[in-house]
Order: sequence, then structure tokens, then C-alpha cells
Amino acid sequence: MYVTDKAEIVIDASPEEIWEYVTDPVHWTASNPEEHHGLEYDTPDNRPREGATFHQAEEVAGMYADLHGRFQYIDHPHVAVWAGTAYYPLLRGLVTVRIPEGGTIRLEETEDGTRMSHAVWMDFPNNRRGRALKWVFTTALNGKAKLYDHTNKELVFFKERFESTAPESPKPTDESP
Repeated sequence: MYVTDKAEIVIDASPEEIWEYVTDPVHWTASNPEEHHGLEYDTPDNRPREGATFHQAEEVAGMYADLHGRFQYIDHPHVAVWAGTAYYPLLRGLVTVRIPEGGTIRLEETEDGTRMSHAVWMDFPNNRRGRALKWVFTTALNGKAKLYDHTNKELVFFKERFESTAPESPKPTDESP
């Protein structure tokens, strides 16, 4: 039983520039510091590639998750498809709920820049426990809206990093008073 969402934004930069920036685990973690608590790729250069695994500590809808995933497909610098399992410790770790999760990140050139999107999914088990967990997530925790907010916040961060212009510091002058 899937819960899905997708966020997208247009960024004034090339797919290559965006890819280089967003695949740095430091920048990905910084894109949502209240909910991202670290990301590591299991590669020599700590960058994603097809078949590479990763670990991300994060929160979704206020629930801590230990996400272990793998990049199933990468078309550099346009598409990255990932899937994994998020481990949600409940009742102070007394019970751990495992939820399959995944997503597709796309960078598509347009006339206005690059459209970056991240479509994400969570697959709750189709049994009594899974239906109860999905109900709690979508209803009590407002998880679908928070899933969108979580993903959209990442994209807005990246857009702001590429499109913000830092004010220049005043230059010293040789004129004396």
C-alpha cells in the first residue's frame, strides 16, 4: 500500500552543475538539516553510482528513520533511481518497523533552466499492521503532506544555493578623509 508524492522546481543551472552539488552528501544533508542527520555512500569517492549502497539517518513526519538503500539506476546527470528500507524504531526502540522506500530524482533541461524533481514512495505492508501504520502515518501524523514538505524543502534549498547572489563586500578605497 503505497504513499507517494513528488516535488519539482526549476533551477537556473545546468544538470551537470546541479548533479555535482546535490550528490555531495554534505550538501544533501544541509538541504534539510532539521530532518537529515547524515548521508554516506558506500563508494571510494563518497558519491552515488549505479549499484552503490548508501545510508541516511533522517526524520520523516517527525519519525526518526535509519534508511539503507541502493542506487538501482543512474543516468548521469539526468536520473537517479534509489530504493531501500527505512527502519523506524518505535516505543523507544522496543519495536522496529521496516518500510520499503524509494525515489526517482530527475534533472531535465528546459528553456527556463533545469527542472529538478524528486518522486518518492513508501510501501506499507498490505496486512492489518501495515494498514494501521499507514493510517497513523497519513492521518495522525499528516505524513503525506509532510513527505511532500520534506522533499520540497530539499529542492528549494538547492534552488536558493544556485540562484542567490551574495551581496558584495564594500571594496576599500584609497581616498583618505
